[in-house]
Amino acid sequence: MSTEKSLITEVAADVLSGADPQVQADALHPVWPTLVELGWPQVGVDETRGGVGGTLRDLTELVAATAASGVSVPLAEASVARWILGAELGSAPLVIAATSTDAVPWARHASHVLVRPERESAYLVERGEVEPGENLAGEPRDALRSTGTTTPLPHAPAHEEVLARSALLNAAALLGAARGAYEHTRTHVAQREQFGRPLIALKAVANALAEMRVHLEATETAVARAVRVHEQDPGRALVATATAKITAARTATSIARSAHQLHGAMGVTREHPLHHVTRKLWAWRDECGTERSWSVKLGRIALGSDEPGLWDRTTA
Repeated sequence: MSTEKSLITEVAADVLSGADPQVQADALHPVWPTLVELGWPQVGVDETRGGVGGTLRDLTELVAATAASGVSVPLAEASVARWILGAELGSAPLVIAATSTDAVPWARHASHVLVRPERESAYLVERGEVEPGENLAGEPRDALRSTGTTTPLPHAPAHEEVLARSALLNAAALLGAARGAYEHTRTHVAQREQFGRPLIALKAVANALAEMRVHLEATETAVARAVRVHEQDPGRALVATATAKITAARTATSIARSAHQLHGAMGVTREHPLHHVTRKLWAWRDECGTERSWSVKLGRIALGSDEPGLWDRTTA
């Protein structure tokens, strides 16, 4: 994933341009039906399995572009469910993938929830009654209090495969939101003047913006590497994903902080678009596993490798 816009990123930006980023808790965003019609949740799934083709790279670019726009939609969660179920998904309007029945993303809008516990077989449940909740970004994170029919999914991918794909899409979303925060900040410091010159002319401001760009580049590289490993060597995907997730979480913390510092009081107003991406950075960095939990996982994998194996895993 290059910092230069790819064709798919430009197309996504056109589709999302003008969309109001305000979260609507009682309904899915008005742009969601358009994304479904365009087949975005099915990108990266083979046509023989009910998808529209394309690559995992294409999907991560769509997820990142959506996050950069500030629009909240269940693209990552729906795409993981589509990848797991394939053609079995049928005509259900929305199926969400989750690791448990607590804090299920967008559950109130889903017809079914695909649950993939860590040490049990996956299963599909009708939504039933939900207890509304939300994350820091105001997005639905609901608990299932009752469910309908439960269907076992014995042929679902292993938990680690689902975890790796979900976390990679989460890292891509964090990358997109970080891009959005960086662009808002770059525009602000270039246009806002103090003492007769733009803020960017101040050395401290220029240095802070440059540091934001460094963090963004690091995340670009980590996510791009993880995508390549997923596509070329799935057996190593979890390690590459761990690196991408840890890097993206650190970038989320750093860029959100710097963006608000450089915006000053303007960045905290409800009217300013910055909070639509920074609140997502704060919320998403702890979803699909925290930075700490992924660091622990990566450390345990490293401890289980001999010296050549550790070198190969961390540098290949």
